[in-house]
Amino acid sequence: MDAMYYGDVLLVDLSTGKTEQVPFDEADEAGPGLAAGLALYEKYSGDDPLVFGSGLFTGTPVPGACLGFVLGKSPLTGEAAVSPLSMYAGAEMKLSGFSAVVVRGSSAKPVYLWLHDGVADVLDASGLKGMDTWQTTDAIRKEMGESLIQVISIGPAGEATRDLAAYSINYWGSGDSSALGSVMGAKNLKAVALRGLGMLDAEEPGEFYEKALELMSAAPAERGFKAVCSGLGGDDVDAWLEPLVHRYRSCFACPTACSTFVKYNEAPDVMSPDGVEEPGMLVISAAAAFWLWQGGWGAEAAGRAMESMAREGIDLVRGARELSASPLSDPGEIASAVGGLEGTMEAGWPAGEQVSYDAFGPWVPPLAASEKWLAANRAGYVLGVCPALLLAGGVDVDSLLGLCGPAAGVELDASGIESLFT
Repeated sequence: MDAMYYGDVLLVDLSTGKTEQVPFDEADEAGPGLAAGLALYEKYSGDDPLVFGSGLFTGTPVPGACLGFVLGKSPLTGEAAVSPLSMYAGAEMKLSGFSAVVVRGSSAKPVYLWLHDGVADVLDASGLKGMDTWQTTDAIRKEMGESLIQVISIGPAGEATRDLAAYSINYWGSGDSSALGSVMGAKNLKAVALRGLGMLDAEEPGEFYEKALELMSAAPAERGFKAVCSGLGGDDVDAWLEPLVHRYRSCFACPTACSTFVKYNEAPDVMSPDGVEEPGMLVISAAAAFWLWQGGWGAEAAGRAMESMAREGIDLVRGARELSASPLSDPGEIASAVGGLEGTMEAGWPAGEQVSYDAFGPWVPPLAASEKWLAANRAGYVLGVCPALLLAGGVDVDSLLGLCGPAAGVELDASGIESLFT
């Protein structure tokens, strides 16, 4: 698949520190996005791999085309599981110069992987050992002299290979509810740092970009968690956070700005820096916010709890579920409670039908029945488009599938995507 991907597959052997590049045949043989990722996972399954990749449209102007993924064997289930690379990390992975990255083996000492413009370096991370995810992000960006680097890192929970561990995207946590942060810790992989200025070529660039921009202009632009929490009290969650809201932020190319930056160390309406080192937290997980809101937490305390979990490298959703039973307000008590979290396999939303399919793991779909939820996840991870946006009706799936031809010369429909996973 020459169009819509940039570079070869990067194979990283952490036991030797060596890398090599091989052709990305899996995209043609198995299909784009997660379909290719699963093929790579099976191909190198004997080496307990972590596969980093992206979807067909990731990094383009297609609405919601922010989605990349991490794929590995979940310590919770013993099966292959996928977790999202959202915000700007998925697009940066796509443009880093590698179509996919397969990390095999484990290192004798802490290391981090630095991917930039088609160059891959396995670097010593001994100086980062014990740092939380905020400190790790700052240290790597300072070392490389680039504030736009996207850092996928683990904190102390991942280093200790706790089942509650999750990787974090920069400072704000992630959607990793499969304990892939623990897998990174077992490999002694402290972080993956990404920066890329690669170019993506479409099969029919004029048609593709024209239609993509038409879809973007037609997509509803919303703020907050209302669309994501449809039918589950999303208005109440937004109203709960509203007194602390400083701004809303979207992921790459997404018309819905659902991530909500709340300030609790200074007034939310302060727009310019005024010397407060850490003014607040970007709340990226509607499910985590929902758990704490339902449990009776105050919004300020909830923000502090989510910040503490993100720093530690703890799954925001499972952590919030456990914390929700005992609301706290004192910052010291919140930090202590987060440090004592144990976590369970239970995750998801406070209401809904629990399902478990394919590599998507046990989850509770808040926006649809299980089959519709599964179809949205399959399409989202193949196309590189946020599944929550698909479920919320922010973009029409059939219109997206119609872009596959001009994008990469492939024809896909709903049944075709389903066949990629059977």
